[in-house]
Amino acid sequence: MKRLVLVLDGAFVLGLGIYMLFLSQADAYTAFMNPKFRPLTAAAAVGLCIVGAAFLIRPPDGRPDMLRTLCFGVLGMLILHAGAGVIKSSEVFTVKPPEARNDPEPHVVRNGDAYLKANPARLFLLLQAGAAPADQRYATRGMVKRSAQLDGHGRFALLRGNMVCCLADAIAMGVMVAADGGQEFQDGDWVMAFGRARATPEPQPVTDMRGAGEVPFAMVYDRAVFVAEALERIERPRFPYVFELPTSAKGPNRLTGGEDDY
Repeated sequence: MKRLVLVLDGAFVLGLGIYMLFLSQADAYTAFMNPKFRPLTAAAAVGLCIVGAAFLIRPPDGRPDMLRTLCFGVLGMLILHAGAGVIKSSEVFTVKPPEARNDPEPHVVRNGDAYLKANPARLFLLLQAGAAPADQRYATRGMVKRSAQLDGHGRFALLRGNMVCCLADAIAMGVMVAADGGQEFQDGDWVMAFGRARATPEPQPVTDMRGAGEVPFAMVYDRAVFVAEALERIERPRFPYVFELPTSAKGPNRLTGGEDDY
């Protein structure tokens, strides 16, 4: 019995290491962590695999700890359950070879007009820094978030989750949108908006809005409204987070899950 419990400890640790190693190389990693941490996660996974294998080959002397083994078991079940609401297809666990990525085209053309790609989180920062010219047209896509306060002004918020480290520190950032026909979009819908940002005479803070989707917190720029010339309903991106944001208006768009981030 003693040996069996210690072997179970080693099996749980080895399984955790194998899971982490596999996850660090799969597309699904971006549902949990910023991709820049892949090497760190892989290194930690290798360490766990070594420790777990050592336990299996030669269990250490000493008394077994049933509470520790139970904790390992509970942790294993939580890990297997994690992300069930985000990951809906085994396709995201496919390990893909690295691809050469070129800078994406910065503009999208609609009806002959060029729109600069900028996701709602990036627009938030550009407006905050005063780096969004009034005559600049933008194409931006994000998740619709409604509140009683916004509905009273005939607006909705368009948000995108900005993940610095992991899902726990993600913040949905975006802008207020005013558009004809905007009432047809509901909470959770994904929309592409084409238009310009217009400054408001006074700050118009939104105080009755919480998070969006899996992201528990949200913030909306309150000194401008994105006046949409057109709105298009789109499918939710497979991984809807932004991982890197430029610090200037000329900064390049980054990638989120292999897609342009506008």
